[in-house]
Parts: sequence; C-alpha cells; structure tokens
Amino acid sequence: MTMVYLMNQQNDRWFIFREGELLMPQDEDVSSAVCGLELHLGEPFINMKEHFVVSEEMGPFHVLYVDADRDVPELLQWQTVPIRTLLGALNAPLLTGSAWEHLSRFLKAFHVAQWRQASRFCGYCGSPQEDTVDELARQCVRCGRREYPRIAPAVIVAITDQYNRLLLAHNSKFKNTMYALVAGFVEAGERLEDTVHREIKEEVGIEVESVSYVASQPWPFPGSLMLAFEAQYLRGDIRCDGKEIIDARWVTPDTLPEIPGPGSISRFLIDRWLARWASR
Repeated sequence: MTMVYLMNQQNDRWFIFREGELLMPQDEDVSSAVCGLELHLGEPFINMKEHFVVSEEMGPFHVLYVDADRDVPELLQWQTVPIRTLLGALNAPLLTGSAWEHLSRFLKAFHVAQWRQASRFCGYCGSPQEDTVDELARQCVRCGRREYPRIAPAVIVAITDQYNRLLLAHNSKFKNTMYALVAGFVEAGERLEDTVHREIKEEVGIEVESVSYVASQPWPFPGSLMLAFEAQYLRGDIRCDGKEIIDARWVTPDTLPEIPGPGSISRFLIDRWLARWASR
C-alpha cells in the first residue's frame, strides 16, 4: 500500500474530516459516507495542501483533514458527524464482509489523516517531512529518516467471578456516571497476556486466570488497536488505584450501571456477557 497522488479516477472516493468529525453534504447518510463520497464532491479540494491520496486494493481514496480553526467556504453547509457517534450507529464490532471492508478503509483514512497531521516534522532533527511515493510513510527532507503510521495496542478485559458477575470500573476521565471494562495500553517488552494481568492488578488490585482472546477492533482515539480478552477472577479484594480508576464493582444484569454505547469493543464484550447470563 503506497501513498501516491492520483487524479481523476472515477472510482476514487473521498473522506473529509475536521478533528474528530466526518464532514459530508446534507443529503448524504452515514452509511454512504463511510463508503466514501463520490469523486465530484471532492473536486473543489483537490489542490488544498491538506489533501492527500492513499492507494490500496479497494482503489485509491482521497482524504482531506481540516484543522478546527480553518474556514473552508465549500464546507460551511455540510453536516458533521462525530466519529464516535458514527461507530455507534454502525455497531462496528458486529460488521462482516463488505460492510466491514468499507468501515476498515474509512478507519484507515481517519487514522492516516491524524498521523499525517502529527508527523509534519521529523522527530529526530525537526525538519519538515514529506509523503513518500513508494509506501505509506513520511520522510524527512533533511536526514532522510522515514516514519510510519503508529498503532498503539491496548487490551480490554471482561472479568467474571464464580457467580458470573462482571467487573466494571469508573475511570476518572469519564465525564458521566458510565462504567466500563478494565483496559490499558501494552508497554514495551510485554506480551498481551502480561498486559492483561498487569493492568488488572494495577487498576483494581485483583488477580485473574483463564485469560482468553476474544476479538479486536481498530479504535482511532487515539490510533489504537483494541485487543479484547475474557478472564476469570482468581483472588484478591477490589482496591482501586484512585488515580485512573476511582470505583469498581461486581455487577449483574439487574445492577448494571450506565455502560458504553454500541460501536465499541467494550460494549461488545458486555453484551456477550449479558447473552451468556440470559442463556443460563
């Protein structure tokens, strides 16, 4: 997959973003916008410096990533859809086949757009960077160092006890009363299962066993790959770290607090637990 500049290909598609939002004409719906806007809708933006093109097997796609404070007259009447809202509406973890292929391309466009914005300058010498023509990368105009899109792997774990209760935690960063699953980024030198055990011990003070992989999901906040696991409670009392996690509790379907909406791997794991509970 290479980053190249191709113009006037009738099957090309456009994705236009502003910060964490997708922009599209008022008469477009989310499903069609995720597949990409038709070529003619993007023609006014071909020569903008924020425009770039990525070539891949499904065909080239154009991306325009506009800063929040940038006024583009042609976009003033367009509607905006938060990416989080979009992922929820599509229930991303349940998509398969061509529906997932289109969403995957959309997520790639957003991921690369954010990375490209953050990699304008070389992290080694500070000089400007340019797109390469032979692969998806940015290259320093001075020292020649190449930089590639960064992916931050993170684990998320559905922990159940001997009564099949689920452990949910309230993160200090949550702006509401929502509870979610324990999650955290993989650190250097760790295996995924090491991260599972470490994050659980650090955040809620318990130990687990029978760790098993379930599924994965690209998550662009920030450019992460969420790796979902299930685990069984082994020993210990819940002790929140008081910094990241300020409360954690065992719940049943009858005591379920506010939880993440559809579209996230966290909700997918919770729904999976609810289905097992209902089938008992």
